[in-house]
Amino acid sequence: MFNRSLLYVFMFLLLSTLNAVQASELLEYKLATINAGGYVSKEHVTVARFRSLLNQLSVTFVEDKEQIADMSVTAQNLLKKEGVEESLINIMEGMNQLFSKKIENQKYAEYAAAYVTLRGKGQSHTEAIRGLQAILRSLGAQ
Repeated sequence: MFNRSLLYVFMFLLLSTLNAVQASELLEYKLATINAGGYVSKEHVTVARFRSLLNQLSVTFVEDKEQIADMSVTAQNLLKKEGVEESLINIMEGMNQLFSKKIENQKYAEYAAAYVTLRGKGQSHTEAIRGLQAILRSLGAQ
């Protein structure tokens, strides 16, 4: 009886882990598809890059991977409404460059909003990221 219960618990944990992995793979694949504007294979290099970015950003910021993905897509859509074209991967790569060291309780939403604001005011991607980095340096956060 005990062995059967242990087996059920093990199977449940294994299935839960597999479902979490599949959900994560689906998220990074969705981002790669949005970035490409259409179909990409599941083995495409951008799928792996989005996986890496989500892992890094979810450690740097308080939001989880799904929230970061959603906010990144929202940022891209807001930029499009303002006539600014920027790839999803560039937005996330830029957010990933903001901090050179771990700072607690940083909110991706705040930095993404600041990025959109700077871009909407006419700054290039590089200018916006460098501007955010300069602000962080002046605050001693970089």
